[in-house]
Order: sequence, then structure tokens, then C-alpha cells
Amino acid sequence: MVDAPEIAVIIGAYRRKEYLLRAVRSVRAQDIPRDRYEVFVTKDFADPVIDAELAREGIASHVDADPCIGTWLGRAVRATHAPLLTFLDDDDEFEPDRLERLLAVFRDHPEVGFYRNRVRVIDAEDRPIPLERWRKIESDSAFDASGPVLLPPGARSKLVEFAFLTTRSTFNSSTMALRRDLFDGPSAELFARTQLPDLSLFVAAALSSSALYFDDRRLTRYRFYGENVTHRVSWLAESSRCHREAADLARSFGQPELAAWLAELAVHYERMYRAGRVMDQIGAQDSRGTVARLSAEYLRFLGRHPSERSIRLDVWAAEAYGLAYCVAPALARRMRTARRSSYLTTTP
Repeated sequence: MVDAPEIAVIIGAYRRKEYLLRAVRSVRAQDIPRDRYEVFVTKDFADPVIDAELAREGIASHVDADPCIGTWLGRAVRATHAPLLTFLDDDDEFEPDRLERLLAVFRDHPEVGFYRNRVRVIDAEDRPIPLERWRKIESDSAFDASGPVLLPPGARSKLVEFAFLTTRSTFNSSTMALRRDLFDGPSAELFARTQLPDLSLFVAAALSSSALYFDDRRLTRYRFYGENVTHRVSWLAESSRCHREAADLARSFGQPELAAWLAELAVHYERMYRAGRVMDQIGAQDSRGTVARLSAEYLRFLGRHPSERSIRLDVWAAEAYGLAYCVAPALARRMRTARRSSYLTTTP
């Protein structure tokens, strides 16, 4: 028996409810006693079935319709009390031993302020997606050889290469946990404006004086399906903004390497957003004048940012289709449909 919860689990759902109870049940099914953790659900809707189950299980919840993810997650955090925080997207799930294992890391390594684990991938029906279908795009395979990685406070010079290039350790807030004082620290204002909580949690840790622990165990089930928000062009604009603001913050903290990399990613996502706008307006059968204007703006953007002018189809497809649309709209729309999945790829 413990006197107070050791960790708070914040579950967030926005404009989506079909998977929420699965996420909640995965938290209730944790191996550790229920009094060791508290659970808070924040969502932008009321639902009699969901609300009845939450009430039956004694799980606190709140309806919050604020469109900014960082704002409503921040309010949920402030409604909890445990010294450690972890997050769960409504369409992801925890493995039964996740909380037990991450609590052991914080106990055994008191210098750690931030924790992240790897994922297993599941489909819309909770079925494991076979390894051969997604392993080729997994960016965390380096952990197979390294095992868990502990980066002490003095190892920030290695952080960019490890977290962005060797692995993709800024991915998925459902894999992350941190000490509350990091969340309430200087990065709190950045988090309050963010639409990318995973990036903001990582940056808060990177700018802190705490160690970072990267677990090689797969303790989160990540749901991969057609409705993931990162498939939307509008998400790319938010991603560019969030990376740019994170770069400014890192620069103010005297971390130029991290700032430069975040700024580079901001430019990359802006390029993808501009290309996506061209393709979307073609699909919406907008006027030739609008498509020509967006195509010209995209070309000027590439002129200002030579790092984005690589010889790849996803860079130049939008420009080619925009020009084609001005001459043969029907043909350009057919070409756009065939290529739509390419320009929405979010891996830099």
C-alpha cells in the first residue's frame, strides 16, 4: 500500500471516441496495484456509455473542447497530483507491465527526468501487425543492438544524432513519461500552444538538467490505421509552426545544435504543407488561378530553401501537377489521385 499515487496517466481524446475505452481498459489492466497510479481522461465530448464506464471505475474525466492539444492536456495535468506523468492517446494502448517497468526506471535512476519506450504496432481491430509489414520503416531498430540508453545531463551534444537520426525518439507521446517539474518548467508555455505534445515533451526534457532514459522494450501498442491525424495536410502546417517555436526556445537555452535541427525540420514540414496545399486544391477542383498562385508560392519557397530542393518526386510532383492543372485540369486531377500518398509522407 502506498500513501499517494506515484504516477498520473493522462488519456486524451479529441473528435474520436471509438477506441477510448480500449485505451482506458489497457490502463486498468496494469500489473501494479491501482492505488499506485491515478487516471484522468480529457475529451471534447460527452458519451453516456463511455461516461458510465468511467464513473463505474472511479476514473476522473473532464469535457474540454479547446482545439489546442497542449492547452487541454495541460489542464488535465493540473487536475492530477502524482510526481510523475505519462500520457496515452485515445487510440493507443499500454502493455500490462508498462507502468511497473517505467516506475522501476525512475526508482533505480533518480537522475532521470524523461523516459521513453518503444512500440508494438496494432491495427484498427487490436490485431498485431506482422513485423515484416512495418519493420522496414521502423526508425528505432538501433535499440536491438544497443539495449536501453541512458543519456546523462552532460550528453546533450549527442542528443540530436541519437534522438532524430539514430532513432526517432520524439515520436508518440504514448511512449513518454516525465517528472512533473519538467512539465511545469520553462517549456510550459511552449507546451500550452502545441499541437505536437510528443515533440514538446521531448524538448522540455532536452532543455532540462535531468538525464533521459530510452527503453528498448516495446511497452506501448501504437495503432496504425487510416485516420491518424498525421495523414492530414493541415497537420503539416501545425508541425512546421511547433518545430519553429521549439527551435526558438532551444536557441534561447543555448542549445544551437538542437535549435538548428528543429529549424531544419520546420522548413521541411512547411515545404510538405505547401506541396499538399497545391495537391488538395487540385483535388477540390479549385480555379486555375488559385492553383497557379499556390504553385508559384511553392516554387519561390524552394528558391529560398535550397536544402529542400533535392531531386525527388515528392519535392517536384506538386509543382508539375500544378502546372499541368493550368493546361489540362482533368488529367492533373487523375495524376494527383495516383500520387496523393507520396507527398503526405512525414519522414524527412
